[in-house]
Amino acid sequence: MTFRLSVDSSIFISQLTGDSHAEAVLAAMVLLETLTAELTLPLLCYAELWTGIELLPAEERPAAAETLERVLRASRVLLVADNVAIARDAARAQAAYRRRGGRREVLIPDFVIGANAAYYAGRLLTTNPRDFFTAFPTLEVLTPEALVTRYAPTPPADAGPA
Repeated sequence: MTFRLSVDSSIFISQLTGDSHAEAVLAAMVLLETLTAELTLPLLCYAELWTGIELLPAEERPAAAETLERVLRASRVLLVADNVAIARDAARAQAAYRRRGGRREVLIPDFVIGANAAYYAGRLLTTNPRDFFTAFPTLEVLTPEALVTRYAPTPPADAGPA
């Protein structure tokens, strides 16, 4: 069975910036390689990553763009587009969130990312899971630590002396 996983931009941001999640992200990416996981990245997340490049001084952009492309290639991630079903699921989730009294702090892009992950993979790897738990109850939302804990192969039990 193929292990499918959608990857939030926060994962690649951690890889590229070496933030506080970087070590856990690295462990998760190593595990995903051993699982031969099929990874997807919503185009919206790619736009979020590219925004970081655009905000850099002009002389730093080419190297940063090359680094991003190298990381994406090494991850074997497939860029995936949204469609009408994803857009409607995102809108439905945002409307439900607002009806429950949710504030505008969680905007439509987070709902689109969640709907995209539900559509393509059924799982989402992110460093900010709280944005997705309630809105998509059937989506398996994983932090890097949770991914490793839940999906790392367990060594065979020692049978002991014969």
